[in-house]
This record gives sequence, structure tokens and C-alpha cells, in this order.
Amino acid sequence: MLSRFMLMLTLVFAGEIVFLLPFHTTRFFRPTMLEAFELTNTQLGDFFAVYGVMALICYFPGGALADRFSARALLTASLIATSAGGLYMATYPDAIGLVALFGYWGITTILLFWAALIRATREWGGHDEQGMAFGILEGGRGLVAALLASMGDSACVIHAREPRRAQQHRTS
Repeated sequence: MLSRFMLMLTLVFAGEIVFLLPFHTTRFFRPTMLEAFELTNTQLGDFFAVYGVMALICYFPGGALADRFSARALLTASLIATSAGGLYMATYPDAIGLVALFGYWGITTILLFWAALIRATREWGGHDEQGMAFGILEGGRGLVAALLASMGDSACVIHAREPRRAQQHRTS
């Protein structure tokens, strides 16, 4: 029973965390990202368009891959490959590099990940509990997203207060 619970918990976290780099980073840190990479909103929108096109192309072959290979292997490969893209992003690539990166993430998060996640969830639910399985997956992903956003907001508030505290100590 515990291993069954841990498997679903892993699927929930992986199902949300895989999208941190392509989506949440730019959602929560858009102004910083635009400034750090010297981008315009239009360029960032173009990167998301490349992601979307690659994702659309990858949905159908992703299902075939998930039917042919182990869901665990595909999910693991996807998480590692997506995080490797994050390491590349840390090198501050130019706009061409970011276009390639967002296209790459369209492949790693959809071709390798999405159908494998659906398959693993379907198998977890078995024949009689798929509705519950997908409800837990999607509800859990929403909860994880809310928790991560709350932690990020809390960190920003704490960080924003620190200069004021330092200033108060200097004037005392």
C-alpha cells in the first residue's frame, strides 16, 4: 500500500516539476528573465510558439513510445533531459539558443514525458479506478503548483524585507 501511494506521489510531483523550467520560470520571473537574457516579450512569446509547435508534433509519436517502452524509463529520461536543458539555460544562451532550447523542451516534456505519465497513471488506477487515479494526479499537480508558487512568493517577501532590516540596523 505504501509503495502504491509513493508511486502516485512521485507521478504527481514529476507531473508538475517537469514543467518548471519551460513554464514556471518565465511565469514567475518574467521581468528578471527578460532583463537577464535581453529579450522582449515578443521574443519570449516566439519561444513559447516554438515549444507549442514541437509539443503538438510530439503528442502522437509520444503515445507510440509510451506503448513500446517502460513508462519509468521514459519519465526518468525526460526529467534528466529537461533538467539538462536547465543547465544549458544557466549559460545565458542568445535568442537562437533559446529558440532551440524551447523546442528541445517541447520534445523532452511531451514526446518523452506526457504519454508515459498518462500510461503510468492509467496502470496505477487499474481497470476500475482510473477516474480516481487521474483525479489524484491532476488535483495533486494543482496542489503542488500552488505550494511551489506559495513558497516562491514567501521567498520573495522575505528577500524584499531583508534590505529594510539591514537598513534599520545601520541607522540604529
